[in-house]
Amino acid sequence: MKIGGVKTFDPLFQTSQLDWLVVPAVECPDKITERHVVSAYFRVPHEPWGPDGAFVQPVRIRRSPGRVLFRQESGVRL
Repeated sequence: MKIGGVKTFDPLFQTSQLDWLVVPAVECPDKITERHVVSAYFRVPHEPWGPDGAFVQPVRIRRSPGRVLFRQESGVRL
């Protein structure tokens, strides 16, 4: 069972957000499976570009014995 969502850091201006996904460790046992999850659910990272400085950071992965947390920050730099 996968659980995920989006957290908006600045709800007024909506300039920054965090996309996250939690997967049971048995469904994501190794680095190869991690890469499949990242490519299926997250955006390709890139440096700030365009007039607003839109950016997408690389996905960060944290493991515990029972779960794997994937998180990716994105937004615009004003």
